Amino acid sequence: MKPNHSQESFKAPSEQQVHAFVTEDASAKAMIECADDLGRHLKNKKVTTSQIRNAYGNMKKLEMAGWQGNRTQREMLLLKPRLAYAAGRQQDWATKEGLENLRQVIDNAINAVIDEESFKRFCQFFEAIIAYHKAAGGK
Repeated sequence: MKPNHSQESFKAPSEQQVHAFVTEDASAKAMIECADDLGRHLKNKKVTTSQIRNAYGNMKKLEMAGWQGNRTQREMLLLKPRLAYAAGRQQDWATKEGLENLRQVIDNAINAVIDEESFKRFCQFFEAIIAYHKAAGGK
C-alpha cells in the first residue's frame, strides 16, 4: 500500500526518530520514508531549492572536506541560523511553515552528529530530503 502524500499528511518526526536516523544504520528505511514525506511536504508548501540552497550548499562543502571533528561540528551548528533566516524572511505563511518544519528536522539531526559516521548519515539524510523535494516537482 502506497503512503498518502497529500498536503495534510506530513507529520514531523520526533527528535528521537531523527536522532536514530543519524546514529543508527538500522533506521535507514525510516529515514528514507521521512525524507520522502518531508520533500513532498516542502514541495506542497511551495518551498524552492533556492530558499534552502545556502544551508544545503554549506553542508555539501563540509561533506567534501570530510569529518574534521570539532571544526566540522562547529560549522554544522552554523547551518541552524541559515535555515532560521530562510524561514524568517518568508512572507507566505505556507512556505514559512514548510521551512520551519525543515529547520526543526535539520536542527534535530545536527544535534545528533557526534562522529564521522553520524556526520555521513546526516549528509545522506539532508541530500535525500532535497532529492525527494526535486522528485516531487519542487523548483
